[in-house]
Amino acid sequence: MVSLVYLSKKVEENKINKNNTISDKLIDNRSNIELTFYNEEEIKEIIFGSLLGDGKLEKSIRSKNARFGLIQSIKFKEFFIALYRILSDFCSTNYHEYTYLDSRTNKKYISLNFWTRALPIFTFFYDMFYIETKKKVPSCLKLLTPLALAHWIMQDGSYHISSRGIYICTDFFNQSETKRLANHLKTVLKIKCTTPKAPGVLDKKGHLRIYISAKSVPLVRDLIQKHMVPSMLYKLGL
Repeated sequence: MVSLVYLSKKVEENKINKNNTISDKLIDNRSNIELTFYNEEEIKEIIFGSLLGDGKLEKSIRSKNARFGLIQSIKFKEFFIALYRILSDFCSTNYHEYTYLDSRTNKKYISLNFWTRALPIFTFFYDMFYIETKKKVPSCLKLLTPLALAHWIMQDGSYHISSRGIYICTDFFNQSETKRLANHLKTVLKIKCTTPKAPGVLDKKGHLRIYISAKSVPLVRDLIQKHMVPSMLYKLGL
């Protein structure tokens, strides 16, 4: 049974309900999936983890608020749908599926994407993550919890079969930012990790990645497996 997250309708006020929580479960009639509800703080953790990964924010000149967007390959559709459902009440349209031709390979690929509405909650994260439209690692990492880490790894993580460790791609961040993220994992979540150089051209640009030691993989599984979409468990070596 897949556990997903739904949010209530009061998004303009950045509220879930009077008590800041919502009821425990809902059966989604479209898929017969039992959906688990999270509180507002946990929704923020999911957004935070997604912004460390493939999620992005956009703020137009005309709008006082930002909006959240995500693009994924069709092969990650289960995860994509899960995250879309988490944020669906922030959206005014359905997600989109489109085909494009890659001129480098002359092959067609299918991608999925969605955008939320422009809302204060995303402006909160825009101010945290962006400087002049460029994404950065926030100074405060308190929202980098096990739930956030699960979404980050589902988007940017990969299990290394030979070493039995986990790599997290941090190519968009500079060295000091990647080291701060790794330090948070070590000091707060007690995960043993290092920051090796990124491969190839990225190494020449000075990029680093985070490598979680095989000794810490069981701990990571204990922390985040319950938050993972089943089709993404291979990123934990499961």
